[in-house]
Amino acid sequence: MDILIKNGTIITQNSKREITKADILIRENEIAEVKKSIKEKTEFKIDASDFIILPGLINMHTHVAMAILRGLGEDLLLQEWLNKKIWPAESKLTGKQIFDGTKIGTQEMLLSGVTSFNDMYIKELDQIAEATIKTGLRGFLSRGILDLISGRDSKSEWKEAIGFVEKWKKNKLITPVISCHSIYATSEEMLLKSKEYANKNKLKFHIHISETRKEIFDCLKKHRKRPVEYLDSLGLLDSNTILAHASWVTKREIRLVGKAKSTIVNCPISNLKLATGGICQIKEYWEEGANVTLGTDGPASNNSLNMFETMKLAALLQKHHYWKADAFSTQKILDAATLNAAKALGLNAGSIEKGKLADLVFLDARTPNLMPHYDLLSNLVYSAHPGNVKKVIVDGKIFLDA
Repeated sequence: MDILIKNGTIITQNSKREITKADILIRENEIAEVKKSIKEKTEFKIDASDFIILPGLINMHTHVAMAILRGLGEDLLLQEWLNKKIWPAESKLTGKQIFDGTKIGTQEMLLSGVTSFNDMYIKELDQIAEATIKTGLRGFLSRGILDLISGRDSKSEWKEAIGFVEKWKKNKLITPVISCHSIYATSEEMLLKSKEYANKNKLKFHIHISETRKEIFDCLKKHRKRPVEYLDSLGLLDSNTILAHASWVTKREIRLVGKAKSTIVNCPISNLKLATGGICQIKEYWEEGANVTLGTDGPASNNSLNMFETMKLAALLQKHHYWKADAFSTQKILDAATLNAAKALGLNAGSIEKGKLADLVFLDARTPNLMPHYDLLSNLVYSAHPGNVKKVIVDGKIFLDA
């Protein structure tokens, strides 16, 4: 269905980062034109005079099915939370519960302006894919491999991970990713095997890294290297590698990530909630050439999937950490949630311009918390919330029209 959007205030995120009053023409699933005035008959027309339109937000690290576990295991440190509450509970989850959890989580993301997400989970991936399609989001999904965890073995972990890739690799909305849970839950042999497979099949490689101080000390003891140094020594850092958290790092490690052009995903809310310590130095990562993105982490460790909240806190923590009000600008934060994330996933999205996928979010410009309009980027990063989201288009289809 062709859609003509008239008179919207557009946060283009194009190369000039223009904010303009214009029309948008959508043909099937792509943006066909962005102009001051488009006169064309279409099947559907939207009067966007009272809306701010931005590219769909991209949540770069989550475990969406864990919405079914929201509120379980509160006020615990990460390892305690995983070992005592989350992993035992997850072992009992049924496929139906995981489907339902994914529906809850994807609907929450849709209502908060997220059109694509990068996810890692440990079972029932087909249920996660089916629920994602039902909601209408783009899912970059992976079966996280944990072959060092008691009760698991390399053969079955690998079989499930690769089986999912083969089954879903040609789907329009689902893109398989290769994920290893972490260096403490995944063997070195499996890390190497997984990255080799990802490279051979042109897939993204996703891993938790340097999330806690304990992880650092354990890695130094076992490998005589810090976690990012260890990944680098194995040849696992490149532009197709996505590093979740990466907060407990040295300047040398930041340089290694930047040199490799790898992506880091800052998940500030879950890091604070699980008291992992350390503030991810996204300012320095960006300066060294790393691709900086943002994620909520899972809805059991956050406990929401709110990317507006994530943008705001990520920006504030950089100001606090560096004692600099301009440490990481609102423009860079919005880039992290759109353009940079699309780049990390190899997705033709992240900006509103001709030829890009039609993934758009409409915010009601008349709501009190978004007024006045002195600085729209500031409003988006520091003032906006999911209640402002009124329409969402994913792949040229309207999935929310409030």
